[in-house]
Amino acid sequence: MATKERLKLVVLYDANNNEYSISAHNQRAEEAQRIVDEWQPQLVPGSSLIMLDQSRQHRTTDADDCEACRDTVARSANISPQPTFKRRK
Repeated sequence: MATKERLKLVVLYDANNNEYSISAHNQRAEEAQRIVDEWQPQLVPGSSLIMLDQSRQHRTTDADDCEACRDTVARSANISPQPTFKRRK
């Protein structure tokens, strides 16, 4: 019996301002890792990309509008104090 692969959420965290934005959601592990590998060298000091497990596929198409993503970050990112959400430009 095949196990169901967990989908990933990629979060851009800015520790300097304690803010985060959602880079991508509903990604297979390989695709999420590709996103991290592609963008990591371009980050400014104090910023990082965090990959989190999703408990289910998120229905919202645009990750910026996804409340389930924000809930996942609040529950799973282990960042204290809780960062504020910042919409990508």
